Amino acid sequence: MTRSFSRPTFTIASFLVTILAACQRNAAPPKECVAYPPDLTLTFATGLLRQDFRLANAWAVQSDKPITSDNNVSTPAYFLSADIIAPNGEAVVGTWLTDDITKDGHIYSVSPQAIKYSKYGGVGDRSTAGTTMDTGGAKQSIDCVLTHRSKPGQAAVTP
Repeated sequence: MTRSFSRPTFTIASFLVTILAACQRNAAPPKECVAYPPDLTLTFATGLLRQDFRLANAWAVQSDKPITSDNNVSTPAYFLSADIIAPNGEAVVGTWLTDDITKDGHIYSVSPQAIKYSKYGGVGDRSTAGTTMDTGGAKQSIDCVLTHRSKPGQAAVTP
């Protein structure tokens, strides 16, 4: 009796599927978009440099870096992104960092647009050292705003 052994054959496609499956298991779960409360958005908008500008479509995503207080206590931080809308209807997304998304908290400007259009101080002090637009959660918060923008002829999405 003769035994025949078959060698497993790997194709490039099966190799790629195996690699992709392994990567997906190790990939970080997507960050959750959390609607920033409309009443807080109105209060938050008082920090805009121009009174004829307004904020809309505000969303928050938890940051990978906490805010550290003066006594070294870490507090979760959230990137807050929103449309800054000019009187002509043109909108740009600004991104800030806050320590609370349920009530008024500390707010720091992160993106160039937030720095340009609001009076909130920028990140980089002792409590926010190392936080930038490259910190995990910042770009995801912008994606939330862009995903939830209303399309022409569609009613605006209210978070």
